[in-house]
Amino acid sequence: MKHKKKLLSAVASMACMSVLLLSGCGTDPSDGAALSESGTLILSVNPEIEITYNSEGKVTALTGVNEDGEAIVASYPDYVGKECDVVLQDLIIEINEAGYFTEEVDGHKKNIVLQLEPGSILPEDDFLANMSASTQQAVSDLSLGSQILMIDDDDYDPAYAKDGSPSPYITLAKAQEIALAQANVSAADAVFEDKEFDHDDGTPVFELEFTANGVEYEYDVHAVSGKVIQAQHKAVSSGSKKPASSGQTNSGSSQQASNYDDTDYGPNNDGVTDYNDTDYGPNNDGVTDYDDTDYGPNNDGVTDYNDTDYGPNNDGVTDYNDSAYGDSSQDSNYDDGDSNYDDGGSDYD
Repeated sequence: MKHKKKLLSAVASMACMSVLLLSGCGTDPSDGAALSESGTLILSVNPEIEITYNSEGKVTALTGVNEDGEAIVASYPDYVGKECDVVLQDLIIEINEAGYFTEEVDGHKKNIVLQLEPGSILPEDDFLANMSASTQQAVSDLSLGSQILMIDDDDYDPAYAKDGSPSPYITLAKAQEIALAQANVSAADAVFEDKEFDHDDGTPVFELEFTANGVEYEYDVHAVSGKVIQAQHKAVSSGSKKPASSGQTNSGSSQQASNYDDTDYGPNNDGVTDYNDTDYGPNNDGVTDYDDTDYGPNNDGVTDYNDTDYGPNNDGVTDYNDSAYGDSSQDSNYDDGDSNYDDGGSDYD
C-alpha cells in the first residue's frame, strides 16, 4: 500500500515538473509569444506611423509617431486584423488625401521610407519585398511619382549597438542612398565631399554634401527614420564650388556692380553725375538757366511775361484795351455794334 502511494506521488511530481517546464516556470506563455511573434514596420512620408503585425502578417496596432501620423491613424480606425500590405496601401491613400504628397523636397516628390524595426520577425522570407511592392502599387495607382526606400536589419550601424540592444542608427551608406534617391541622382554620378554624423538640437542627422553633373547638393538625413529633413542644391562652375553665373543662382557679375558715382542723371549722358549741367530750359543749351526759359508765345528765349499777347490781333504786346468785342472796328465799342440798343436791330424803342 505504501509502495503504491509512493509511485503515485512520483508520477504527480513528474507531471508537475512537466507543467512548470512547459509554462516557463510560472510565467504566462502568451507574454513571451507576443514579444517573439510580432514585428513593427514604420512608414515615413511626413506622417510617421508604426504598424505592428503578428506572425501571420496581420496588423494588430497602429501608432502615430508624430502629430501628422496621429492624425492619419485617427482617420483610419478599421485596420485590426487586416493584412499588412493592405493597411499600407490604405495609409498611402489617407496620406495622399491629406495633401502630404503635394509638397516636394528639393523639387522632387517626397519619397516613402519603410523601416523594419530591429528585432522584428518576418512572417515570410519575402515579407519586405511584398510590402515594398504593395506600397509601390499604391503610389502607381495614385500617380504620385514617389520612390520606395526600405530599411531592414542590414541597414543599421552595428557600431552603435549597446548592451545587447541593436543600433538605433542607420548606416552612412544607407543615408547616402536615401539622399541620392530624393535628389534623383545616380550613385555613379555623385561625389560625396563632406559627410558627418551629428546631433542637431538633439536630432541625430547625417549632414551630407555631394556634387553631380555640375550641381552641388546639401542634404540632412534623419539617422533613425531615414527621412530627408533638409535639402537644397545650387549650380557650381566647372572645377569650383563657387556658384556659376546663371539666372537662378547669380543675378549679375562683378562688371555689373552698382556704382552710384558714375550714374549720369544729366541730359548729356556723359557718364558723370553733374547736377549743374542739367538743362531745364527750352533751348537745351546744356546749362541750367532758369532765366532763359521762355514762357512767352513768341519763343524768343527770354522769359518776358509782358510780351505775351492775349489780344485777338496777336501783335506781340499784351494790350487788354485793344480787344474788340464788336464785329467791325476791332475795338470795344458798344455803340457801333449790334449791341447798341439805340441804333441796332435790337432797338426796342
